[in-house]
Amino acid sequence: FEHMGVPVHNFVSALNCVLAQRLVKVLCPKCKRPHTPTAQELKENGLDAAWASGGTFFDKGGCVDCHGTGYRGRQAIIEFLGMNDELRELMTAQAGLREIKAAARRAGMQSLRESALEKVRLGLTTFAEINKVTFREGS
Repeated sequence: FEHMGVPVHNFVSALNCVLAQRLVKVLCPKCKRPHTPTAQELKENGLDAAWASGGTFFDKGGCVDCHGTGYRGRQAIIEFLGMNDELRELMTAQAGLREIKAAARRAGMQSLRESALEKVRLGLTTFAEINKVTFREGS
């Protein structure tokens, strides 16, 4: 911010929130097929069987309504960071990214990936689709 002539404390005091979003394709409700994630799929996505338990998973099909694509429409996945005093102080002090991310987590921030995985777990989209627009955290 300083390279634009804006002192960090002025920018941070004016910042209310940060929002990131991506769109993912939604499975066609007419032709989606039940799917049980394999151990390999879960492993590739950094997940385990406990995460999958209780989920409702589907895979794409293909029909006249979706023009054979298996998808019909899109939905947003979002990452929302509401600013609080702790985050403002860390940013003003130019703390490291790891420390700011930890404070954001404590404040309840959900990452894009987590938002996307929840859509998979609800049966709205697939791992293949979310892997196009998000990446596995920690990799």
